[in-house]
Amino acid sequence: MNAKKMENSRRRLSSECETLIKSINRNRLAVVEIATEKTEDEGDLATIYSERNILNSLHESEFARLRFSQEALKALERGQYGECAQCGEDIDPKRLEALPSATLCLGCQEASERKFASLRLVPAGQKVEEDAW
Repeated sequence: MNAKKMENSRRRLSSECETLIKSINRNRLAVVEIATEKTEDEGDLATIYSERNILNSLHESEFARLRFSQEALKALERGQYGECAQCGEDIDPKRLEALPSATLCLGCQEASERKFASLRLVPAGQKVEEDAW
């Protein structure tokens, strides 16, 4: 990867990190605001509970995206950006263009997703052990 593309990737990743940090902070403030709402109405309580769950899900998702972007920035600093963290092969430049925080090549990403999905599948009538999750 040439220096211009590396700098462009660094700029995009840094910008994404800043945006995610701002969003995470806004969500934290929203959760605090929701937590301070006082009501006895069941409909309002259900809405508050739902909004809190949505914000928590967004918060977790944004933290994960931030972690991936930060890891990609570290890989850039080490000179390993664009290298698959699993197999060591180069990640397709088009993939990095679309997803600058990608740490796995498409093949390894698909294999990882298949493995994760298969861990969640439970045949009908069978019980899942707690430590399986």
